[in-house]
Amino acid sequence: MNLKTLANDIRLQVGFTLFLVWFLDIWHFRSDPHILQIIVYPLLAILLVAIFDLCLTFLRYRKTYLPTAVVVSGFLIGLIISPSEPVWVILTAGVLVTLSKQFLAKGIRQHIFNPAALGIMGVYLIFGTTVAWWGVSWSWYPLAILVPLMIRILWRLHRLYLPLGFLLVYFIYLILTSSADLALGTLVDPTVLLFALVMLPEPITSPIAGYFKYLFGAGVAIIAILMSTFLKIGDVFLPSLLLSNLASFLIIRLMAKTKKVQ
Repeated sequence: MNLKTLANDIRLQVGFTLFLVWFLDIWHFRSDPHILQIIVYPLLAILLVAIFDLCLTFLRYRKTYLPTAVVVSGFLIGLIISPSEPVWVILTAGVLVTLSKQFLAKGIRQHIFNPAALGIMGVYLIFGTTVAWWGVSWSWYPLAILVPLMIRILWRLHRLYLPLGFLLVYFIYLILTSSADLALGTLVDPTVLLFALVMLPEPITSPIAGYFKYLFGAGVAIIAILMSTFLKIGDVFLPSLLLSNLASFLIIRLMAKTKKVQ
């Protein structure tokens, strides 16, 4: 694999975007008492997931590959889970990411659930960890990196309809239930945009074919709205994404079986 191929790897491009956000965080929080964790946790998550995933892939399939996707998962773990959490929370999240990719999958590197979302929600359920989104929630500055770079990437992938559908439905709901100012403020909230631009359109776990691909983002928003209305839960975005991943997998599988019968 040459440098040009690596440069064109979408997963590394997304990873580089998150790297820039992380680098901005390091500068901003340079005097924070948790600066060591801010630096180490994303790198630790990337290293752990890469080693664990490579070992399991080789043991199960006798195959090796360059695990570029772990850069994205590792940075998301490091940017969403608070740096004040103990190190074993990061380690557990990394293990859950790998297990979800290996065993909750429809084939080699064809996982059903968004790995980072499952890892983060896993430690939330096990340890009661706060889903902090700390890496972007402190200011609008991370958006100066995140928005233009991710829009460019999603435009190339023809996947902008996923975050747009999510944001449109969420905006309409907020307009109908609150004020226009709150709706607009939420629409450009760094937490919402990190979720909508990076986690939601993950290529393997979101549909890429058929009309269903246009409804996926809107469906995630509807589930998030229902969860926020009827459940007392700290974060609704990640569980709504995981439920949508499962629903998408089941619907596509059912449609495939129906076509075979016909």
